[in-house]
Amino acid sequence: MTSPWTSWPSTSRTSGSSSREGGQRLKNSAAKRLGLRGFLAEPNPYVDADIATAVYLRPELFHVREEPPRAKPWWLHPCHVQAQLGNCPVPLNIVSAHLCFFDANQRLTEAGWLTTLAEPGMVTLIGMDSNSYPRAPEPNALPNWDTVTDRAHMVHRTYVDADGHRRSDTRPDAALIDAGYVDLARHAADHLGVDSKMALAPTAGFDKPHQGGPQRIDRGYAAGRAADALDHVEVIDTEDTRAASDHALVLYRFNRARLERVLTQAGTAVCAH
Repeated sequence: MTSPWTSWPSTSRTSGSSSREGGQRLKNSAAKRLGLRGFLAEPNPYVDADIATAVYLRPELFHVREEPPRAKPWWLHPCHVQAQLGNCPVPLNIVSAHLCFFDANQRLTEAGWLTTLAEPGMVTLIGMDSNSYPRAPEPNALPNWDTVTDRAHMVHRTYVDADGHRRSDTRPDAALIDAGYVDLARHAADHLGVDSKMALAPTAGFDKPHQGGPQRIDRGYAAGRAADALDHVEVIDTEDTRAASDHALVLYRFNRARLERVLTQAGTAVCAH
């Protein structure tokens, strides 16, 4: 099966009620065209731009148990849906998130909240714009901040260490990995034989040398052994995707039978359909 969920930013960068109304229209239009059921993140009344994220589910596969409301500490509320795959007894948490673009400490706090969905017995999939970098070395080197001419962007994407030096912000990724999450693209490259040039390709920063150039800031994570069901990861960067967004599209493909086994936590049982 392809990704059991689809998540992406759903609204344009406008403000106020027009952004929320536009997001609802985009969500409904996309859901109709895709034949999926759409969910939009809660409004963000304290930010200038309500850049909502969304989750789309296949209604014939998933029964939604809960769409939890979000509270702070988020800059932008994530879209968090809890659903059951068929009759599998263990719910699947599905999250679409957009971490804060301007404050490394805020991103770390937001990542800390996401670790609450990796507690024992929980199964979670996250797709997000992290606005930060992986901790593990990547095929594409991290920016050399001394040469980045957009100094505000440099501040946005770095943090100050204990010695007063600015470092590339890899702390959200580190927090998630240390809490038990698996970086799905890294897993595909390291364990599934997927070409790292395909799985670990940059997802944003195209044509922005003044901000350090292309980087893999859009990533998917899995907790609760959901990564065991992963088959393939691919970054799709084409003229069409660039016309639609300044971010590439990341495709995750999962094996349904293996995901069902994860969501039964019984090893041999198969969910009824």
